Amino acid sequence: MPALTYNFILEKEAHWQRYLDLEPGEDSDISSFTAKMQIRPSATSETVLLELSTANGRLTCQYGRIVVNVDKADTAAINTSGLTITGKIEELAPPGSKQRTYEAEGKIAYYDIFLTAPSGVRTRYLQGKVCIVDNVTKFN
Repeated sequence: MPALTYNFILEKEAHWQRYLDLEPGEDSDISSFTAKMQIRPSATSETVLLELSTANGRLTCQYGRIVVNVDKADTAAINTSGLTITGKIEELAPPGSKQRTYEAEGKIAYYDIFLTAPSGVRTRYLQGKVCIVDNVTKFN
């Protein structure tokens, strides 16, 4: 089955946390899986802007959920100088939220997330764009 498409908004110098809920069912228990995600300027680029994984603690696999958790120091350290594409994207709001989508304009990068089962079966679960938004307020 092909990867689902989901776009993210990542604001530099802010904590980036998202809860990605899986469809309920017999395949929802991913608590023993590992996950890996890389954000790059393009799918073919050698440059990794940010790597998230269960190994580095930036991704967590739970029953029915993948948690993205990147602290503000790591979002601040993302070097966007090589990103040449800018644009506006929408990110779906979490279920139960009053707002349906969030919208931002910034520099566009790309990502995908792979899940690996204990058996070694690897699945490309999500793919999409990341809109990296530079902040106006500066911190010393």
